[in-house]
Amino acid sequence: MRRLDKRNDDIEETLRPYEVPLSNDLTKNIDQLLTFLGHSEDIDVARFNHLPVPFAVIHFEAMNNEDMITDAINSPLMKSQDRKADLFTSDPSLLFSKIQGTKSVPLHTFKDLIEELLHGNVIVLVEGCTIGYGVHGFLVETRNVDEPQNQTVIRGPKEGFVENINVNSSLLRRKIRNPQLRFKTMTVGRSTQTEIRLCYLEDEVDKDVLNEVIRRIENIRTEEVYESGMLEELIDDYGKKHRWYSPFPVARTTERPDTVSSEIQEGKVAVIVDGTPFVLVYPMTFLSYFQAAEDYYQRFDFASFIRFIRLGAFGISLYLPSLYIAITTYHPELVATDLLINLAAQREGIPFPAFIETLLMEVIFEILREGGVRMPRTIGPAISIVGAIVLGDSAVRAGLVSPAIVIVVSLTAISSFVAPAYNFSISARILRFVMMIFAATTGLYGVMFFSTILLIHLCSLDSMGKPYFSPIAPINFKHHKDGFFRFPLWVKNVPFLRPWIQHKAKKENTG
Repeated sequence: MRRLDKRNDDIEETLRPYEVPLSNDLTKNIDQLLTFLGHSEDIDVARFNHLPVPFAVIHFEAMNNEDMITDAINSPLMKSQDRKADLFTSDPSLLFSKIQGTKSVPLHTFKDLIEELLHGNVIVLVEGCTIGYGVHGFLVETRNVDEPQNQTVIRGPKEGFVENINVNSSLLRRKIRNPQLRFKTMTVGRSTQTEIRLCYLEDEVDKDVLNEVIRRIENIRTEEVYESGMLEELIDDYGKKHRWYSPFPVARTTERPDTVSSEIQEGKVAVIVDGTPFVLVYPMTFLSYFQAAEDYYQRFDFASFIRFIRLGAFGISLYLPSLYIAITTYHPELVATDLLINLAAQREGIPFPAFIETLLMEVIFEILREGGVRMPRTIGPAISIVGAIVLGDSAVRAGLVSPAIVIVVSLTAISSFVAPAYNFSISARILRFVMMIFAATTGLYGVMFFSTILLIHLCSLDSMGKPYFSPIAPINFKHHKDGFFRFPLWVKNVPFLRPWIQHKAKKENTG
């Protein structure tokens, strides 16, 4: 297997012209480095030529803390020469030992220098040395750890990931104090060279999943990766078994460290991308998207009840508009007489068939939803709520739609927000329109036909080689204790249940 920290071929090709060895002339090295970087004006070069052994400190402005560089590099190197100038004159490389910071391995070529600079590190070059060093730890602070913006917390830790990959790694280290926790670093993007870290437990991780994640990332060929969503799409669309046409996500996207820690404990792989607070987790199953970290912070009976609410809400958001179209258009005999008379009275004078009426309201709500998301936070919710009320009431008064369809669309919209994973609820939003077309053509037969296709598709999906519809298909008794129901945490410690669980797990692993 290729080394995990090896840059991909595109990056190597880009940096190959810079594989020029350093000379022992400080001025020549600085001029050559600036030439390679096009004399960009954001490069800060501090030269100390008046000392017995001249040196230079180089970094990109605004990426590093100037005061910290002065305290850890500039001042120690200057004071050391005031005391023992003869020692450093005879062996200039000893000057590197006076740096008060975390140093990299020796850098022998300009390619090594450029890589260190692009990753936000500080370069130190010394007169008479054919090597340089990169010094870490002076990056400008990013925003502080705060409550997740998109995943609200009722009970549980109120801290979320940030854009700094080192901070995110430390959050996981604080959650999982296990010596088996591993971090593997990779880089993607020919131009951006975005740093990625795989996080997993050495003794728990599925080696096949880990190797598959590594293989897919190493084979990515792209110019840029700015966010984990871009990486997710590049990973999912790679390989012979890719499902580019599937609306269902096969990775969990979360900004909560407790959620990622729980998934890692189950043997999964977390993918941390520098520059984004959203972390990816592989592999995932269909039922996993109806589970939340808060399920384990509450009683098991209430957590199981909430899971069924989420499953029911997903079914409502996917089927309710289609069932309304199918029943009112093709199967009115399935509705009670009194209700049918009320629906017919409401639809009297409506110029559109049920399909066009439902489609019109669904599209309007999607526009309102996107408008509320893109508007400034202070007025976004007000615009979406007021817009929905005003447009819905006006449409009914104008005789364009019936009051019943407003209820249907509203209930559908509310149900789509119940799923803990936002990226999973998007799949229901897309499939809802396809289901409506089938319902408008052949009624309930079309709904059942499309449901069958959807079920077959879910059974055929996989996430990093693992069945997407597990533990339902194939049946996995080991994971059923945390599927539809959230079993009590003490179940695995009950003496008469422990042998049964171990037997089922052993049978599944060997079979």
